[in-house]
This record gives sequence, C-alpha cells and structure tokens, in this order.
Amino acid sequence: MTFQNFVCWSIERVRQVMNVEATQPSDRLFLATHHPAAMKRGELIQGGSEFFYTEEEFLRDFLAAKDFAFVPVLGSAGTGKSHLIRWLATNIESTATRKVLLVPKINTNLKDIIEKILNLEGIEGAKFDEYRQRLHRATSSLTEAQARTQLLNQLAAAVGDGGQRDRSQLTDLQDYLVDELDSFLYDPFFREHWLEDEGIIHRLVIHTLGRQDTVEVVEERRAFSVGDLPLNVLNLEKAGAAAKDFYGLLIGDEDVQKATVDWLNRHLDEAMTQVLSLGREDLQRLMREVRETLVEQGIELVFLIEDFAKLQGIDREVLEAVLARPQQPGNQPLCAIRTALACTTGYFESLMDTVQQRVTFSVNLDIGEVSEGSPIAESDVRQFVARYLNAVRLPDEKLQDWENERKANQKTQTEPPSFCRGCEHRKACHAGFGAINEIGLYPLTPMALKQMLSRVNSGNFNPRILIQDVLKYTLETSGTDIQQGSFPAVSLREHFGKLRLSAIVQNEIRAKDSLNASRREVLLDLWTDRNELVDLPVEVHAAFNLPPLGVTVQPTKPLEPIPRTNEPSAVYRSGQKPSEKTDKISDKLDRQLKNLDNWNNQGILPQDVDKELREFIYPAVIERIEWDTELLLRGSFAGNSQIFKQRNVIFHSPKVTRGTYAGIVLSLPLNPEDEDEFRETAIAFQGILQYSYYKNWTFANGDRYFRAYAKQLERWSQYMLEEIRRRPRVSGEWWNPVPTSVELLAIAAKMSRHPTNSLEDLVNALFLELEDSDKDNRAKSWKELFNIFQKNCPKLSEIVRSRIACTKGSSSQFQIIDAVQVIDPLQTVRKDWQPHAEVPGDLRSEYEVIQKVRQKTDELLLNAIEEERDRQLGVYQSLVEHFGEDFHPNEAVETIQMAITEAQNAGIVRGSTDRLVTAIDNFKRAPISKYVKSIKGLQTEDKIGKLLQILSEDYQRAMTAISEFIEKTDTFLDTSLNTAEQTISKLQAAEESTVELSHRGIEVELSNLRRLVTEIKG
Repeated sequence: MTFQNFVCWSIERVRQVMNVEATQPSDRLFLATHHPAAMKRGELIQGGSEFFYTEEEFLRDFLAAKDFAFVPVLGSAGTGKSHLIRWLATNIESTATRKVLLVPKINTNLKDIIEKILNLEGIEGAKFDEYRQRLHRATSSLTEAQARTQLLNQLAAAVGDGGQRDRSQLTDLQDYLVDELDSFLYDPFFREHWLEDEGIIHRLVIHTLGRQDTVEVVEERRAFSVGDLPLNVLNLEKAGAAAKDFYGLLIGDEDVQKATVDWLNRHLDEAMTQVLSLGREDLQRLMREVRETLVEQGIELVFLIEDFAKLQGIDREVLEAVLARPQQPGNQPLCAIRTALACTTGYFESLMDTVQQRVTFSVNLDIGEVSEGSPIAESDVRQFVARYLNAVRLPDEKLQDWENERKANQKTQTEPPSFCRGCEHRKACHAGFGAINEIGLYPLTPMALKQMLSRVNSGNFNPRILIQDVLKYTLETSGTDIQQGSFPAVSLREHFGKLRLSAIVQNEIRAKDSLNASRREVLLDLWTDRNELVDLPVEVHAAFNLPPLGVTVQPTKPLEPIPRTNEPSAVYRSGQKPSEKTDKISDKLDRQLKNLDNWNNQGILPQDVDKELREFIYPAVIERIEWDTELLLRGSFAGNSQIFKQRNVIFHSPKVTRGTYAGIVLSLPLNPEDEDEFRETAIAFQGILQYSYYKNWTFANGDRYFRAYAKQLERWSQYMLEEIRRRPRVSGEWWNPVPTSVELLAIAAKMSRHPTNSLEDLVNALFLELEDSDKDNRAKSWKELFNIFQKNCPKLSEIVRSRIACTKGSSSQFQIIDAVQVIDPLQTVRKDWQPHAEVPGDLRSEYEVIQKVRQKTDELLLNAIEEERDRQLGVYQSLVEHFGEDFHPNEAVETIQMAITEAQNAGIVRGSTDRLVTAIDNFKRAPISKYVKSIKGLQTEDKIGKLLQILSEDYQRAMTAISEFIEKTDTFLDTSLNTAEQTISKLQAAEESTVELSHRGIEVELSNLRRLVTEIKG
C-alpha cells in the first residue's frame, strides 16, 4: 500500500475505541487513551476559593483523610467526569483492608447497583441473603411490559392517600391531587398513554431494570414534565368518569398541570424502589448494615460513582449512607468511607442542602477554553488526540501484551507501544502531518486539529466533543475516501461548518484546479489558518492525492516531545491562581466595591457607581440581545431617541423615589425582594467594576464574578425582550402590531397605484413611498383618507420593519424579513381589501398611530370609493351624452375640425379659435381610449379591491382634456350656430336683386354647418 492510499485503522476499531457513550472500555483501552485531566479544586463553603489541580494531587488528597472523604466531581456533560472517576478506580487497589466499589456509567441500572453493593466481599449472612432474594423475586420474572405496569401501579399508589399522609400540611391543590390523581393513573383508557413505548414510564423502567439492547446515558434526573402529560387525547368518552373529570380540569389550567408534574416527581423515587421490592427505609437500612458489617471486619470502603444520575431512585438514600461519619454518638460504628461521584453541576446544586456541610472538597472540570496560558493548551489537545489515534491503530493483542507487562511490573507507568515505530511511512508521515512522542497525527495536522475543534467546541473544552465530533467522525468517514483518493471530502466541510475562505481565494482555487476545487477548499479551510492560496507540505499532498499548485508552502511546524505528566501543561500548579494584577487596588475601586456591599445591605448606591454601571450595562444588554435571531430591528428599540435609552437603566434604592421614565425601564435587580437575586446582582456589579479596572477577568475570583455577571446579563436581556414583546399595550398583554399595520399599508399601497397583483409585488409595495399626482382633484373622502395614509404610513412601516426584520450583522438596512408575519395578513386583506385584524383600545402612545389610521380607514374607505367613483363616472357620462356610447376620439376630433372649417368658409367665426385648437390638441394627446375602457368597468364593478385598483389610476389628464374639449366645442358650436341663424335671417330680408348671388353661397355653407352641428350634438 502506498502512502497515497494508506489507512492504518478500521471503522470497527474506531468505534470500539471512541464510542465513549456506548460501551465501557477495557482497562487497556482506558489507560492507553488516558490523558491527565485539567481541573480545579474548590471548597463548597461561602466564599470558598478555587485553584487549579492535578490528578495526582486529587488522588493524594482523596486518600489522605483518616476515615472519611466525600468529593463531588462536577462539570458539564462531556467534560470527562466519569473518566476521572474511572482513573481513580484504576489507581486505588482493593486490599484486605480496603474495598473499591465502582459503579460504572455504561450498562448499569438500579438493580445492578444494588446487586454490586450486596456482592461486596465480606457482605454475607442471612440479612443480606434476604435482600438478595427480595430483589431477585421482584425482578427476575418481570417482562419489560410488566415492569412498566408495575411502576405505574406503584406511582399511582404513592401519589394517593394510603391513610398515612398528614394532609394538614398540603395546599388545596395538592390535597385535590391526593384524592383524584391516582384514578387518572389507574384509568384503563389513559394507561395506554402512560405505558406507550419511549414514554416517561418506559424510560424510567429502563433506568431501573435496564434492557439488553439499550445503552442508557443519563446525566440529569429523569422526571415528568408537562410534555409527558396526555393533554391532546381523543375519544375521551372511553375514559372513566373520575378520570374524565380530572382531565377536564387538567387541560384547562396550567397551574394544575405544573402541580401534577411536581406531585408525580415528588413520589417517583418511592415508586421506583417499590418495583425493586425495596422501600426507601429498606435501602437506608441496607446501606447502614453494609457499613456496620465492613467495620467489624476492619475494612474501609471506597465508593466510586461514574454518574450519580444513574442512582436516581436510591440517590438520596445512598447519600445519607455515604455522608454518615464512621463515629456517631448513640449509633453503631460504621466503616471508614471515601466517596467520589461524578455529577453535573446543575444536578448537584439540587442536593446542596443535603451535602454542603459534609463535602471534603470538590473538583470541577469546567476549566475554560483551549488557549496558551490556559490549564488546557493546544499541546494538551494534541497529546490527547495522539493517544486515541495510537489506540485505534494498534491491534488489540498489542495492547493486551502491554497490559500484561504493566500488571507484571505492578502498574509501573509505562507508555503503550507506538504503532508508528514499525510503519514504513513514518518518516514522510511525521514530516508532513506532525507527531507527538513518535505518534503521528495523520490524517490530521496540528492546524487541522485546531480548526476542527474550534468549529464544534467554541466554549469550554469538552473532551467528548473532541472525541465524537472531531476524531471519530473524521476517521469513520475518511478511510474509504483516502483509499479512493478523494480525501478530504466535501462532507467534512458540511460537518465542520461554513468555509471561512474569501470569494477571491475560492476563485483562485477554481482557476488553478477546477476539477478538485471543492476538495482544495476543504483542505485550505481546515488544514491551514490562511485566507490565501497556499500549498501544504508535499507529503500531505501526496497522502491526499492532490498535487501541489506550486504556490507558497505553509509548513507543518515540528512538535516538541511532551513528557508524560499528570500536571496541566501551563504554568498552573496546585495552589496557584491565574495571573493577577500585582499593583495595589485603586482607592476608587476599593470604595466602589464597598459601596456595592453597602447597597446589598439596603444602603444607597452613590451616583458615581450608578453612572459607571449604567454606561457598562446599557451597551452590554443591547449587544447580548440577538436582534436578528429575534427578528427585531435594533435601531427601532434601542437608542437615545427610542424606548430603551441609557438613562432607563436604573438601580434599586430603598429610600429614593424614582422619576417618570418614557419607554422601557430596566430596574436592577429585577426582583429586589429576592435576597439571593439582590446579592447575585451586587456580585455581578462588583465584577463589572473590577473588569473595567483590570481589563480582563483574571483578577482574584474573577471566574466567580464572571459567572454572576453572565447569568445576570442573560436575565436582563431576556427581560428586555419580553418587555419589547409586551410593549404595544399598556396592560402588558401580548399583542402583535404587525398584522394590523400590514393591512393598512396594503390598502394605502393599493390607493397609491403600486403594483399589487402578486404577493411579491404587494410585499414590496408595503415599504414604498405613497404617491398620487392626482391627489388635489380627488373626491373629498378619498383625498382625506389618502392624506392620512401619506402622513402616517412611515410610522406604520417602521412598526412593521421593527418586528419582522433581520439586518444580517450591523447593517442598518434589513435584508431578510419574517415573511409569515407579513403574508398571513396580506392574504386576509386581499380577499375584500378591508382591514380585519383586531386593535386593542389600550395602545401606548407610540402605537396609537395604528388605532388612529384604522379608525379613519373604517370611517372613510367605503365613502372614498363611492365619491371617487361618482366623480370619475360623471366625466365619462358627460362624454357619452355628447358623443354617444360608440364614441371614437379621432372621429370626434375630425368632425369638430370640419365644423371649424365650414364656419370659417361661411364667414361666421367670431374672435380667436386658439383656445379651441389647444383643447383639441390636448384631447388628441390624452389617453382617452384607455380611460374610457377602464371607466366602463366602474359601472358594474362591486369588488372593493378592483374598484381601488381602477380608481387609483391617474386618469386626470384624460378627464381634464375631455371636460375642456366638451366645454370649448360646445361654446364654439353654439356661438357659430347662433351667428349662422342670424346671418341667414338678415340675408332673407335683403333685396333679391342685390344679394341673390351672395345669399345662395352663404346658404350652402350654412346648410353644411347646420348638418355638422346636428351630427356632433346628436
């Protein structure tokens, strides 16, 4: 096999090594891939400090206490909590005087855990045999379906009365649930929902008894939620009367839903243990008897729990047992016990009241982002990855031999063999891809590893994400591609996110190698940190079957060997904290911090502190809100002229009455009556002031201040969003102003002759300026309504823009809109072109424009259409009266021109004909035919939308030309006809001998004129 298609792993082996949530790895795989965890040690007491810590120090301190230790290992999901517990187990041997009990995370259920406790060496005798028999009888013959039924029955019994409950301590709603909820759980009709596959009861059964074909990973307590309630049930008539009555109350009241969920969860542990035929008292007694038995044998118990959530159902009983000190007055002695348990921070916080005073110390694996100077540096990540890459390449028998050798040498720290040492491609591979302690990173490079991890893990370093989303994904998908010469494939880009390369670089790639452009883009994007066309080392191009382009080479930097160590790679050591500013804290800052302490104790916040906090918090809240995601236009809500101004950030004062503020007020703390929130807000404020002074968060306890600040900032920004959403109404009830505004804008656009035939045209028209060159000639109601629209539509448009727009970054112009908010009201208004959306009567001043325009639209729209219709029809009807239904403009003009000629020939024209000629010319140039065709439709049309479309057209030029044409021709014809008649009368009275010849000529012309006038005027 050549280096070009060299694959040194199999998909099966990748899955065996890296399916970290599917199987419990063997000891050899675990140790071969183990890399020292970076962590912090803390004290769970008020004001306790934290400092960076090593595994070896953890092991030493865990075993150092004389007879008791309780250490929670905390952190987010995937940070390696279970891995650290497993490492403790491999480094603490069971001996004649010490028993190590490990509760693994994978393939473990409650039944297994209890059996492990009962199977401890030395736990013998009749009383323990009875526990074993009860557990076996309760679970051995249960099918999964029977177990679901059993759990539901036990839960129904637990939530009911049972005759042993002190109901005087219950609320009215809880008292009601005691009487009614069990019937809801027992009812045959509703049981179909409760027992369905993948439902909450099914998941709890898997947690309790397990299932052969399912791996259950739990990092938080299983619990009922409102979503687990059957709130959308059909065929309710099949339910029993009691269940039906309860269901009717449940579906209509959120308080009842929440109370029901709370009551079910409160009794969940009891029901789960009853399925195991062991009550909570039984479990407490069992755990105490185990410790009593072990102390009699002089044995210490080391109890290691990889995931405390796996103990849900017996977790509180286990806690009571492991937290009991060996020597307690009035009780039998108990064995020495050391407990370390992995738990998410949120889960553990729910137990704090129980355990806080008895915690020896805590370990936290949320240690920040990968960076130089951090407890987890890039060199740590490379070493972490190298160990996994080596494990997937090595045959299992090689690791088996290594494990046997290690055991023979009594667990001496020896490194597993490197697959690369015997590889023929080693030299070229390490030169091109880099290596850590003789283990190559192929097919990755240090830069590829950095780029890939940053795409999928942008926050606190998470080993699970690194393994699953970087290593496992890349190795699983790359083998075939490498063999076929098509690696890196486009699928990598799709997995790791959008390209960061500029359009220019992409064009250069296509110009150089259009055939392999997509692969080269992925290679440049992930294997380099450059935004330019470069080659990688020739070995990389050879391995990936991509010839170099002959441009600048970005080499792979040689990596120094990293010694195997149990300490973080950076300068951090036990007892040390991040670098702090060494100069003396300023007097001003010291005073401000004390002022905030005083404020927390109901003192007054001085103005200089008030001002500095306001100037920091206001822009921070604005930046924290994801305006584009929320489809809100930032500039419409935040700014000195908007509803959220900097001065509107105010601070609680026990004595000072605040003034009146226009807009939304952010009064901090949000809930001043809550002492915890007030204190957390004060801590956040102190963090802000110290950050402003130090310009970073690495001051003493900076992480604590930062967490308080980050938590409060999130709450402040969410509060602002909620206030913006509720803003339109004085009552604060939710109402969306967009539909009503869209309807009004659409009607205005229709009156303004903007294209509105398609939805696309209509959407565009909403945001165009209103125009009507014929406005002054319109009917009174039309003119009044249009003026209202023209004056107020900019405000309506701004309201719409502010709540549907995405600006795509910092642009002031929106580029994307939430079309759903616009299209729905448009489709409604297009049906009859009248507004329909409801407008509440309690709008705030900045939204009263909606109410005003809507009211005027309702009053004037129909009148405006009717009046404008009559105005335009009046001109048309005048035209018909003069020239008939079959009127043709050109024929009318020719006839009038002939009449003028005849009148002139007859010598009866009085004065100038310039105005008449001008009227004729205007008439000829005007769009008379288009107007006539359009206006004919008004006579029978009754649809408002069509009427608006016709009436909004600008036909004033044609109408004016028609009116002037009729007026001037009528005047000319009437005057000419009167003059002709007078002339004829005079000629008839003259003597025949004198005027006979003239009379005959004039009579002929007048006869022609009379005929033309008759034709014209009908």
